[in-house]
Amino acid sequence: VPGNDILGAFYVNPTLSATENEQCEASETWAELAACYRRLGKYSAALRAYEAAYSVSDGNLSPDALCAWAQVDLDLGLYEEAAEKCDKVLRLESSLEIHRMAAYIESESLLFLARRDIQEGKFGSCLSHLEKGIARLSALPLKEKSGDSYYCEIKLLGDLYSSGKSLPSYVFATASPSHDTQHERKIVHLRLEVENQLSFIMKGEQAYTLALELGKNEVEDEEDNKCLIAAAVTDLGTNLLSQARLVSMALGEGSGGGTKTSLSDLTMQSSQIKDLVTRSINAYLRAVDSSPHEAPAWCGLGCALVAVDPLLSQHAFSRALQLDASLADSWSNIGLLYANFDTEKCSEILDCLTQVEDTPLMWVGRGFLLEKTSREWKDQDLAREACLTKAADAYRAALQIMQHPAALLGLSLTCRRADPGLQKSNNFVYSSLADHASKFESRMSMVIHQNMTGEGNIGASYVSGLSQIEEGLNRVNGCDGFECVDLLTEAKTALDHVGICSENERGSLPMAQCEIDLSVSMSLHLTKTVEFPYDLIKNATNQASSVSSRQCLDEIGHATNPCNGLDEARNNVYLNPESGEVWLIFAKKLAQELSYEAKDIAMLSSAKTAAKKAYDLLHERVVNATLLSPRRQASQEKMMEYSDKTVVSSLPSASLISESMSLLSWLEEAEALNNGESPSISDGIFASLQESFLLDPLNPIAAASLGLTD
Repeated sequence: VPGNDILGAFYVNPTLSATENEQCEASETWAELAACYRRLGKYSAALRAYEAAYSVSDGNLSPDALCAWAQVDLDLGLYEEAAEKCDKVLRLESSLEIHRMAAYIESESLLFLARRDIQEGKFGSCLSHLEKGIARLSALPLKEKSGDSYYCEIKLLGDLYSSGKSLPSYVFATASPSHDTQHERKIVHLRLEVENQLSFIMKGEQAYTLALELGKNEVEDEEDNKCLIAAAVTDLGTNLLSQARLVSMALGEGSGGGTKTSLSDLTMQSSQIKDLVTRSINAYLRAVDSSPHEAPAWCGLGCALVAVDPLLSQHAFSRALQLDASLADSWSNIGLLYANFDTEKCSEILDCLTQVEDTPLMWVGRGFLLEKTSREWKDQDLAREACLTKAADAYRAALQIMQHPAALLGLSLTCRRADPGLQKSNNFVYSSLADHASKFESRMSMVIHQNMTGEGNIGASYVSGLSQIEEGLNRVNGCDGFECVDLLTEAKTALDHVGICSENERGSLPMAQCEIDLSVSMSLHLTKTVEFPYDLIKNATNQASSVSSRQCLDEIGHATNPCNGLDEARNNVYLNPESGEVWLIFAKKLAQELSYEAKDIAMLSSAKTAAKKAYDLLHERVVNATLLSPRRQASQEKMMEYSDKTVVSSLPSASLISESMSLLSWLEEAEALNNGESPSISDGIFASLQESFLLDPLNPIAAASLGLTD
């Protein structure tokens, strides 16, 4: 038999033609060369070799070669390509071993794709990738499930389910809770989407538990057995802690430890959260007992102990750093722990974190420390404003690395300037522009934060509702459209739904017994309480309710009445001759008068002149925009370092420029018709209307003139 001969690998199959033999041999040679490159760690060379093998085989690579190629793609971060190749293998007829390998590689690729989608805010795509990976692993045959390969598959299945913790709860609104986990929860009444998300994550707990049982049965190598158990139990503890955080967010977890809505407070108030935290601590302790030199297990233990005993948490983080000083999670968590107790030590920890990894938490920590410093300058406005602007810069630096929810929340709260010195006359222009820019940045940061977290943070939800009320009131005062009423109504409804949920358990919940003493030392917890300003929130809600739809519509109708306001618009032009917005309003008033009277040549000419002036002024502000900085008066007080943010000079919106262009084109067309010229639109007017429509597709004048309306 050729296969049993020493040189049997060089025998040729006589049933194949010479051309087929040459192609098969060349393809296998390239594939073997690629495998050698991969074992040497030369992944780029391996990738080129696999591409050559695919080319000479006319796209008919063997399933095992495709799996190996997919593994190289996975190593290089080419997750879409790896998943595509594995999907192709699963459609081919191959052995069970190759089939399982392809399913595992594809599921791992989908997990990486899901994590990338989370960073990009593509939550729906993330859930789709997770569900597809889960389906691949769940569809594997039940037989021959034993050994290390099955352990890895089950553990990967747990990773896929546990990744649901990073998604906002509204992504699970359309899912239905699993019947096999409903009987295990016995939790407080939660929103449907939160229950669905919790059921999804609990399946990861079941997978890790099964992986733990499989790890116990692997007794061939005692050291490997301990590592397998430690890895499974560590992931199990992380999963349980994620469930506790999810429930605490649903019950109304707030920002800061003094609001009585922190995870520490809710752990003492809710038996459900306390049970999950206790089981998480027990899991981490078991991992540490099984493999005492696993730094991630010690770091996870510290994270679980933060809610019940900060001192023990500090010891766990310190032990993790002793074992692995390059673990960024340990530096980040102990730094944030010190932020509440020792500012100087926290700053030292953040310096060390900077040398370990480029993580957004190092900048989040800096911003938090600057916020704490600003509270110490409560009687000195300039110093407080300097700290807040530097804190906002720190949060912006964090967002350059990743859109972290904590950075978004911090930026939203700190970017709004509060320096009364900037309100003086010599800084009036800068102050108004900076105030407008900071409010917009604050509002957008909060919107993104709420979208990423699913509105789970009670403090952030209050701020979001109040900023929405502020925007609605500004629109009412400026008569900026009919949507102000809907905006105020939506904001009031959102604030009414914000609040701390009360626990209403379905029966008694058996509490897990912790393996260590968790008697909380009250001296280690923050004693200063800062309650939410409920009176101010209620006043804002009442103010929003007082603005009725009739009032808004009356004001807007009065502002847009074509028969009124011409004299007022003319006076505004006299008072503000360099304002493009004022000239545009004046031109619209004149144009409205033309639609109610016989077309007067003088009136038409005046409207055209006003529209041309409005366009020139608005266009000038766009093409000659400048940067403005605040001017501070000299002071003999202690010198302070400021982080002043320059702002762009006032830029008109694209809709204003579009409106001025379309109005000018319409008046030019009307003038041409009045002079008896051809009714067809000239090339110049047509091009101007097209440009106007591109700037604002909702411009009714441009759309009607171009014949794009029904």
